[in-house]
Amino acid sequence: MNALLQKKIVIPAVVVVAVILLALVLRPTSLEVTAATASMDTLSVTIPVEGRTRARDLYTVTAPISGRIARLTVEEGTSVEAGDLLGRMFAAPLDPRTVAAAQAELRAAEAGLLNARSAVDEARSMAAQSDREVERRRPLAAMGALSAEALEQAVLGAQVAHQRLESATAASEAAEAAREGARARLMGLGAGDANTQGVAIIAPVAGRVLRITDESERVLAAGSPILELANTGGLEVVLDVLSEDAVRVEAGHELRITGWGGDGTLIGTVRSVTLAGYTKISALGVEEQRVDVIADLAGFPETLGTGYRVQGEIVVWQGSALSVPTSALFRAGNDWQLFRIEDGQAARQMVRIGHRNEASVEILEGLSEGDEVVLFPSEEVDDGVAVRAPGR
Repeated sequence: MNALLQKKIVIPAVVVVAVILLALVLRPTSLEVTAATASMDTLSVTIPVEGRTRARDLYTVTAPISGRIARLTVEEGTSVEAGDLLGRMFAAPLDPRTVAAAQAELRAAEAGLLNARSAVDEARSMAAQSDREVERRRPLAAMGALSAEALEQAVLGAQVAHQRLESATAASEAAEAAREGARARLMGLGAGDANTQGVAIIAPVAGRVLRITDESERVLAAGSPILELANTGGLEVVLDVLSEDAVRVEAGHELRITGWGGDGTLIGTVRSVTLAGYTKISALGVEEQRVDVIADLAGFPETLGTGYRVQGEIVVWQGSALSVPTSALFRAGNDWQLFRIEDGQAARQMVRIGHRNEASVEILEGLSEGDEVVLFPSEEVDDGVAVRAPGR
């Protein structure tokens, strides 16, 4: 009797346990997912860029005359002030035959000037005599002792004398200019003489010597470059940007330089976007259309010079927006969708997006602040699937 009672008690218990185990096995399990919350945040849209620095004001100092330039008094990297002496040039020395001809030309010019000055003195004396003659005849003509015709002839003679004086004076000035020209052609005969100072090469502005064309003493033609001088008080950055990105860049956009070899971030402002594109071969051998973007740096260390390579980003948009991680979105035809978590289940949601970057995207429609979304949704995630996020 006790065995039968025990059997009646054990069998129902086993059935209950089996039912419980079967319920546990058949109970739908929650899919573990990574989740994030839609929130209002500051969103920045940037374009990665790289380029090089250069001086905002660059000056090329050229040879003022044709001749021999002595070794410069400055070196690359030297800081100079406006008006400082950079070097000297001496007119190229002439060969003996040319020197003799130039000397003869100078003597002839000096003789011509002497003759012209004598002619001026003679014309001046004649003009003065004519003026006195007119003054003597005026009283006689007034008393009737001299005819009006004779007075007119005297006045005309005085006018002619003054015209001859003006002509002689002009001829004298021309002769003096010819003498100065002959002297200038002889300049440089004593280029090696200590008394010859040469032509000074002066720094046009304060700055730093960036590059010297040639440090050796040599002969240059007038206008040949000697050195490059930069006003390093202001640096600008030349960035080569893909043309499809450059159309979004405008003057005033912020530039952040993060890769320049030092610590910290350098801040700049886009000044202009050039309208002439050019073709550049990428590291992968692909032809790309590039555009130069010019930006000014607000501040920079003294160790950053011109021609230095820099990397950073241009901020083309920045503002407060309702955003979620970009990894929550996926395409469904022409629409953007994501999975929102509602009561522990995934719910497919179509959204309209705005600005985006690599990390976050602006949600214009379809979500509210505080909504939870699934990140990196797999094929197992679908409408109605139970999901759970660890720690949530």
